[in-house]
Amino acid sequence: MVYFLGRDVIVCLGVENTTNAMDNQGTSGASVVASGSSSAANNDLLIRTSLNTGTGVGKVDDLTGVDITLGSVDEDIAYMGQRTALKAEIKKETTIALTKKKTDQFFSSAFAQGMRYGVADTATVDAAVELGLQQPAAGFGFRICVGLKDDAEVITVAGCTFSEYATTVNADGVTEETLTFISHVTPVVAAAESVSAALGSSTFPL
Repeated sequence: MVYFLGRDVIVCLGVENTTNAMDNQGTSGASVVASGSSSAANNDLLIRTSLNTGTGVGKVDDLTGVDITLGSVDEDIAYMGQRTALKAEIKKETTIALTKKKTDQFFSSAFAQGMRYGVADTATVDAAVELGLQQPAAGFGFRICVGLKDDAEVITVAGCTFSEYATTVNADGVTEETLTFISHVTPVVAAAESVSAALGSSTFPL
């Protein structure tokens, strides 16, 4: 587990889909699916190819903490006469918890409406919510890029699902929200974010 303070990293959050995005509907904070990535507001979740940790496009504002856990799902295989079982790795399991100051109802609305799996690749915007009821494809889930502010490295996690949402009120009256994302796709650590490679490619195999 690695914990970063919000001032030390830049986190860009977007959807894997390159046709539709998620839009913040003004003061109401309602989350809806928007066609394309026409809006560059920080509360909107843009398509993955628009994310950039260097310029801050798609950056999560008012971030206070980032908790990254890099793990794996293993299968225990016991052999007769041997005490130590084989730990065979099945897949990776990456958990990212983003804690930020709550400024509107955008993320709580998205979670309440079941927008946990991103948006679907369809021209009908009203029906473009990914329900997670079919085999994941290239546009499934969310893309998260965590970059250190000294430009040393960027961790790119693809195919994330919005698994948990929590709201807390501190003693000083500040309301914070925690967004937890889980991915079973092997993350990529490089000098820059990896947003051109689609989910299901050789870079991010399903």
